[in-house]
Amino acid sequence: MTIKHLKSLGLFGGASLNYVETAVADTDGLDIREVKRTRQFVYPEKLCIDIRKIIAKRGLTLSEMEQNPQIAELEAEITDFYARIIQNELEKENIDIIGVDGLTILNNPAEKCSYQLEKGHELSRLLQRKIITHFHKADLLSGGQASPLSPAFFGAIGQNLPKPTLFINLDAVCSLIFLHETGEIIAFDCAPCMAMIEDWTFRHANMLTDYNGKLAATGKNHQQITESLLHHKILQKQPPKSLDIMCFADKKEHLEGLSLEDGAATATSFIAQAIKKAADTFLTEKPEYIYLSGAGTKNPSLVRQIKHFFAPFTVCKLSDFYAFDESVGAQITAFNAVRRLNGLPITYPTTTGAYEPMSGGEIFDEK
Repeated sequence: MTIKHLKSLGLFGGASLNYVETAVADTDGLDIREVKRTRQFVYPEKLCIDIRKIIAKRGLTLSEMEQNPQIAELEAEITDFYARIIQNELEKENIDIIGVDGLTILNNPAEKCSYQLEKGHELSRLLQRKIITHFHKADLLSGGQASPLSPAFFGAIGQNLPKPTLFINLDAVCSLIFLHETGEIIAFDCAPCMAMIEDWTFRHANMLTDYNGKLAATGKNHQQITESLLHHKILQKQPPKSLDIMCFADKKEHLEGLSLEDGAATATSFIAQAIKKAADTFLTEKPEYIYLSGAGTKNPSLVRQIKHFFAPFTVCKLSDFYAFDESVGAQITAFNAVRRLNGLPITYPTTTGAYEPMSGGEIFDEK
């Protein structure tokens, strides 16, 4: 197989319950020549509310989700929304391949199943283009956790950095990607992240997020509550492991009774402390370099807390060495789509626990 550069459009619906990301990357799945047209599209208000209602039904099994008419209707609406976004981008760029990583509402590695809110075959039919989606499935079937899907991407953009290097990817949940001096990549989901903050602000103030971290900056961290949250069993679990956006739903009552500002401050401090605890507990050595990426970098309070807990190590943003620091989730999806076409792995035994390096992504071509 000849490995060649392609212009890949990635759409990532998993960074937030509030918006989706897109990015166009010129890549062969090994290196990235250029990234452009990074954009974010806010979900329509009704669609956002409907998504949150479905997320609240996390107790449903996969078969119950597949037979639920409300989920089917929502999935059709999201698929149509994604199709309109992609069509808009196709009118501006000549695209070779399209990758879509939809919003995950179920990830259960023990049962080898996951559920993303989008239909690949319908997207392909609507757009009359080849679509690659469901990047998690092959990894799940091989015994993996299905997340994170970002290590190959960070390995590519960080290949010339001094090692060891740690990437902290701050999206709906947080994942650590550790690049070892030997070339080995260790990665795992380590803590809740923006989804936890967004859940708090949406339920208590009808705000999509803590804009610019202002609520957390004016509130007070209640460390006793934070300490209680830090004892959650998922944080103690040995990697490889994956988290979903509602993995701390059973503990959110700990924040109830706090003011809007104190709840945001406590959630933000807890996230930062959980990240530091994971790095201290599960990484085999201290990183020389630490870089933050993802939607959470737009929250100065979260960034400040992470820098505080990782001191005296220097924590930088991805933009300090990588010019294309917007819509990183969409870039990862675009990158993984090309790796799928070129038969390259996106998950590894040291990142998800799959029994061997696995390529991933279902190809739909309904032309």
